[in-house]
Amino acid sequence: MMAVESLPTSECGSDGRPDKRLIGRSFGAAAERYDGLAELQRRVGEKLLSRLAGMSLGPERIVDAGSGTGYLATRLIELYPKADLVALDIAEGMLRFAKSRYGESGAGRLVCGDAEAMPFRDRSIDLVFSNVAIQWCSGLDSVFREIGRVLRPGGIALFSTFGAETLKELRSAWASVDDYSHVNRFGDSAAVRSALREAGFQEIDVAAEVHRLEYGSVYDLMRELKGLGAHNVTLDRPRHLTGKGALRRMIAAYERQSGGSGLDATFEVVYGCARGPAKCR
Repeated sequence: MMAVESLPTSECGSDGRPDKRLIGRSFGAAAERYDGLAELQRRVGEKLLSRLAGMSLGPERIVDAGSGTGYLATRLIELYPKADLVALDIAEGMLRFAKSRYGESGAGRLVCGDAEAMPFRDRSIDLVFSNVAIQWCSGLDSVFREIGRVLRPGGIALFSTFGAETLKELRSAWASVDDYSHVNRFGDSAAVRSALREAGFQEIDVAAEVHRLEYGSVYDLMRELKGLGAHNVTLDRPRHLTGKGALRRMIAAYERQSGGSGLDATFEVVYGCARGPAKCR
């Protein structure tokens, strides 16, 4: 792929939006180990690709929004070899890794930028593809408005995102310790559908599925989340180091929830497919 083009990211505002710079740094630092840990993300992405393969599309311009290490971007190039593909990610470290991994073999561009402020003209993209990335945006309304802006009328948005049930066990365990937000919050399928409708999308298809992954310990789960770069970016997260006592109480609460029969963590995945709005909103 070509050189990484950089665009500015934003700081966290006082309205509770995620800290975009923190997100970029966290995922950038995780780039080299990400693919080795992201088994669920890869399975979800493969399901999206399978759906694309069953659709009669011939897109000329594609954006992979939140492309990460470029694994799915290269698959999109294989599926649509004549298309102009842009791999867009807020984490420059991810894109540098993608560039070193695939060299000049790809047919697309790597652009470091925000999915809520994409550097593309109105109505210039045929397909926006995004795999478990839009949950890191400030809000579903803003990201779908932006996707709707860049899509040509009738263009396709195909995406997955984490839903509200994700990491509910970890969230509940922390809630028994203090009132801080220790776990990122995500929207449910109804919120996704509503935001798409509000942004003017048509032929909306939204569905959710739940995955329960088993871990040897709470530490194993937390190490995996850290390794993936999935840090807590909520505004009301604790700004101090978590004490050992609080951590022990959280772990004890999590283990009580699991009842001693293995330690599960829930990941809800929301899938969406919709046609772009007839006019920009």
